[in-house]
Amino acid sequence: MRLSTGLTWIVLAGVAVAIYRDPQLKTLPATWLTEAQQMITSHQATQSSDQTADTTSSTTSSSASSSTSTSSTTASSDATPIESNVQGKTLATTYYYHFKDNVPTAVRQEFERAVATYNQTGIVKLVAGTGTTKQNQITFFVYHKAVDQQTAQTIELGYGGPNIIEQTGWGAYTANHAKAGINVDYSASIKQSVATHELGHALGLDHSTSTTSVMYPVDQGVTTLSTADINALKSIYQN
Repeated sequence: MRLSTGLTWIVLAGVAVAIYRDPQLKTLPATWLTEAQQMITSHQATQSSDQTADTTSSTTSSSASSSTSTSSTTASSDATPIESNVQGKTLATTYYYHFKDNVPTAVRQEFERAVATYNQTGIVKLVAGTGTTKQNQITFFVYHKAVDQQTAQTIELGYGGPNIIEQTGWGAYTANHAKAGINVDYSASIKQSVATHELGHALGLDHSTSTTSVMYPVDQGVTTLSTADINALKSIYQN
């Protein structure tokens, strides 16, 4: 762009000098001069537009869901959905995961089992560590959220979801800085099925209507990914 910009200005400057020095050229119709001015204005606008297009920008989006505990007989063979902010994104298959300092050993063990479940698919690779800003990360945490069990039909066992980081322009990248947590106000939440469900959200899986899916929103004790769960992972990480 710099080379073509210099040549354009040299040509336009030459025309201006010729008009100034040659008496015959001074009599050129005013429309010719107007067109020359329009060319300069148009070039300046184009140059400004190019500079804007080269500007690096960053956007962040996030999504999260929770699992609950109650009884249900609903079943469906529907495909496991994908979180809306993950759809259409190109993500690396490797994730670096770490635990918040206050995560108790019992919760860590359940999340480690969940990690092994997803690693066994061969679709994603979850590695202990922190990773860099440009790499996929998962933070495991715990929290407290009590509900009035006399009025509430369900209780929240966990919370998790993807957080997509995108940078465009020079050094462009897309990464998922996700999180997955367990509500330690209830002992029923500290189990592998809940950890697997919340980790599924972190990786981009949304709630399923199938009770055989680890992503069914009401805990069924399922710890093995269904065919629909695996296909959903493939659609995210093997696109």
